[in-house]
Amino acid sequence: MYTWNWEIIALYKNVFIEGALITLWLTLLAVILGTIVGIFFAFFKRSRNYLLSIFAKIYIEFFRALPILVLLIWIFYVVPILFNWRLSAFTTALIALSLSLSAFVAETIRAGIESISKEQLESGLSLGMSYWQTMFKIILPQTIRNVTPNLLGLYINILKNSSLASIIAVNEILHRSNILISQTFRPLEIYTTVAIVYLMIIIPLIFLASYLERKLKQRVKNI
Repeated sequence: MYTWNWEIIALYKNVFIEGALITLWLTLLAVILGTIVGIFFAFFKRSRNYLLSIFAKIYIEFFRALPILVLLIWIFYVVPILFNWRLSAFTTALIALSLSLSAFVAETIRAGIESISKEQLESGLSLGMSYWQTMFKIILPQTIRNVTPNLLGLYINILKNSSLASIIAVNEILHRSNILISQTFRPLEIYTTVAIVYLMIIIPLIFLASYLERKLKQRVKNI
């Protein structure tokens, strides 16, 4: 029978704390980059420029279809061979997560933009604003507010998918835990702790997303 030993967790608590901080830092950077790139590609896809629109469609569908694990491995191992340019494991994970997230953000933002009435765009143009000024100052703020619950769902998935970075030795919580398991031979206690850490981070975000979704529905009903 397996004998649990939780003292190992207290002894190596810094491993979990430092790993969790790296996980959060990686996720935060990926969320920022992925959201910015995604917003631009949402506009590109709706552009009247045919080539730009086609490029955005190909980009979005490509990175939505490509598994993050495959993207991680390809960037980390193939890019240095093709371009003689080696990226660090952290940078590779950041690029892969950001690319994947940006494609889903782009579709979410696009759908949000199209849900805004065309009269608001026309009103902005009639006030002398350019198309892009109207989009960024009038349409985009409303879109972001409306799709925030959906965006939070995407961010939560990226947080969970950040664990895939362990495959290329990014020192996030799962990779550090695997190293600790090889040293202590206490997999159940360590993996249980990792699960608890993820739950402590993710569950509040889920409640926040649900709260924002309820508030949004109430606002729509009151209009």
